[in-house]
Amino acid sequence: MRGPVSFSLLLTALVGIQPAAADVVPRNQPAAGSVIARKSGEEVRFLEFASWQVVDLRQDVVPGDYLRTNATGSLAVLFADRTQMRLGRNTTLLVKKIGAASDTEFKLESGTIWARAERGGEGLTIDTPAAAAAIRGTDWTMTVDGNGRTSLIVLEGTVELANEFGSVSVAEGEAAAATIGSAPTKVVIVDSDDREQMLFYYSLRDAFTVLPASALSSLDMRKARARIKAMEQSSRSAEDWVTLAEVNLDFEGREAARDAARQARQFPLTREQGARLDLIDALIAGAEQRYAEAAHLFERAAPRLDPSRRVMARYGGYYARSLADPSHIEAPPVNADAGVAAAIAEALTAGFLVDLKAAIAVLERAERRYPGDPTLPALRAQIAFLLDDREQVEAAIDRALSLDPDNMIALQARAGYRAGIKGDLEGALADLERAVELAPGSASWNALGLVQSARGATREAEAALKRAIELDPKDPVPHANLAIIYLEQDRTAEAKAEIDTALAVDPAFDIGLVARGRYYLQTGELDKARDDLLAGTTANPAYSNGLLLLAVAYYEAGELEPAEQAIENADRLDPNDPVISSFRTAVAIDEYEADKAIASAQEALKRTRARGGDYAALSANRDTGSTLNDAFRLLNLNAWGRYYGDAVFDPFTGSGYVDQALAGSLNPFVNNLRFGDVPTEPGPNATSFSSFFQGLMLDPQMLAGRQRSANILRRPFIETTVGGGFVADDGDLGWNSEIETQGYQAAPFPWSFYGRINGLETDTRRGDDPATGQFDLDDRSITGTGYMAMKPTPNDRVVAYIDVKDFEFDLSTVLDPTV
Repeated sequence: MRGPVSFSLLLTALVGIQPAAADVVPRNQPAAGSVIARKSGEEVRFLEFASWQVVDLRQDVVPGDYLRTNATGSLAVLFADRTQMRLGRNTTLLVKKIGAASDTEFKLESGTIWARAERGGEGLTIDTPAAAAAIRGTDWTMTVDGNGRTSLIVLEGTVELANEFGSVSVAEGEAAAATIGSAPTKVVIVDSDDREQMLFYYSLRDAFTVLPASALSSLDMRKARARIKAMEQSSRSAEDWVTLAEVNLDFEGREAARDAARQARQFPLTREQGARLDLIDALIAGAEQRYAEAAHLFERAAPRLDPSRRVMARYGGYYARSLADPSHIEAPPVNADAGVAAAIAEALTAGFLVDLKAAIAVLERAERRYPGDPTLPALRAQIAFLLDDREQVEAAIDRALSLDPDNMIALQARAGYRAGIKGDLEGALADLERAVELAPGSASWNALGLVQSARGATREAEAALKRAIELDPKDPVPHANLAIIYLEQDRTAEAKAEIDTALAVDPAFDIGLVARGRYYLQTGELDKARDDLLAGTTANPAYSNGLLLLAVAYYEAGELEPAEQAIENADRLDPNDPVISSFRTAVAIDEYEADKAIASAQEALKRTRARGGDYAALSANRDTGSTLNDAFRLLNLNAWGRYYGDAVFDPFTGSGYVDQALAGSLNPFVNNLRFGDVPTEPGPNATSFSSFFQGLMLDPQMLAGRQRSANILRRPFIETTVGGGFVADDGDLGWNSEIETQGYQAAPFPWSFYGRINGLETDTRRGDDPATGQFDLDDRSITGTGYMAMKPTPNDRVVAYIDVKDFEFDLSTVLDPTV
């Protein structure tokens, strides 16, 4: 069965497809909102026109416009007041008013919406036939059924649901309902799952890579591949080449499948063999977004195929026609129990037309019909992972691997579970290396790149992702993942090229939008960063890393209330992510909230170690330990800071050496016994320089850091500080001055600099001896320190250092004339 979907599926299954473009209609007034993502068949009725028409991505809407979805449609819209909204199936919404100085108003006539309103705004009102909801800064979902009954679930914050008969205040974890002619009533949800309320659906983008070309099971495909590969090419028959082309599509990639198909076409082919090759060409065309061509090939192949492959052709044609024409609506094929492949196609269709739980239900029914097939539970584990149903993920993986220990989908699912849930990076690596050994042309390379990146093996991660791109240049997922790795290495120009490629393939790709938002954060374009991150978290509102970056964008722009809302949403959706607590620590340190900084840093360490596996040991938590070190040093609790710095020290991490430099060492020659000094307390000294310099060699860019805001993500800057003063001693005046400058730039490659110059001049009388006269000591000094650190390639470092000292002491005497 077509195995390679795991991490690619995990990153793409929550975003919409990109059908052929409709025309974007220009508007004559400022936009109230813009369409971020859609599925199929969504429509808009513009204020200026009476008819409905297909709505396209990036279409602006204004007050007075109606938005409508059909039985398969879904829309994600970002409004000008930063309200994020998703419209479910069979929903009709009127945009009444988008407020700048007054409340935003919508009217939900039917269907279901999920929305998130920004805190600190003017507020938002949703009118329905039965009641009106008054909202300020919250997440909620609302449904209006065919009888006009309104139901509301609040995921975060508080909503007031009211009509002429009464009102109720609905808080987080509560629900309320109202019918026409009666007062609203409230109920409490025991265990609300935010993800279930966010109107997720399965994307059809991956359908052409999931559908198999072969009627064989995964185990039989491996056997057939081994048998044919062992034969001399001259000994292979037409059937061997056709079978190899089918199998290669799963195991070797598209080019290998094309090569085998070309070899097969050199033989006289039966009618069915020709149709099987057409099916392969159709799947490749669909994967490469040549939807019209794919639809034609599927239609041509279907009548000549056996029942199992015929179902694949019919489903493939259904997908291709739906993707080629956004206004096209047709019923999905009828699945007449034509085997495992047909059940998988039915599950993908249910995930698209209904939701992910419906897809799981189809797979569960199929497992009862085909209990010996490992691909069904393996794919069920993949989809359950998206719903964060960990018990089902683990049970499904165990079931699949008990049937076939080398099933690629199951290996990829277990790798994702091990890496993302269990923290077992080495186990995940072993699974994925086995998967690419079995199928060197599979999408496992993308997953392998992610695991290698988490292990800190950046060279191997980059190579794996480039291999994934080579195998499937049209897949936006490895482009986006490679861009994120480049951003982590401050290779912003290379990252932008990958982001542009990903968004050219799919303008609504949530990971691509979030990656571009991070790019703008790292280039200092904060407004663009915020807009992209809002769009990305509208397309995928449960993407906690996107919300975390949105919080960074708000905080860097000085918008503290929406920043706090974004970080709370991220924490609610992923309460186990230590990066969220690390962000809270950095903000608390920046705001000089020492107690909050320590509490957040301890929580970050707790969460990281709770992940188990490679993160369980304290020594494995380099970043969180260093953050905790900073939090304790804010209160001058240096002993605690030294403890965590020592416990998490890693000789291959620059921050560890900086921790050691700050901790310093004991001075064996104590010559300073001033009041308050503790001779046994370690402190920075001349021996710290080597640790500091070694840290710069490992991470040159940590040399410079912004003083005016928290250094959450590195971005280009130059800061200069100038200070000065005067010295007065018994009528003698002097002066001192100081200038410090530092900066970071990303072009043409990442480089940082730091310089500091101190000047001093005093004319201080030191003594008055009646026997000889008076003496003065003039002290003039200039000292300076400068560093230049750069990273010309991802794996090379250059650090330059200069230290200048110029001291001048003038001793003058004035003889007493009476002597």
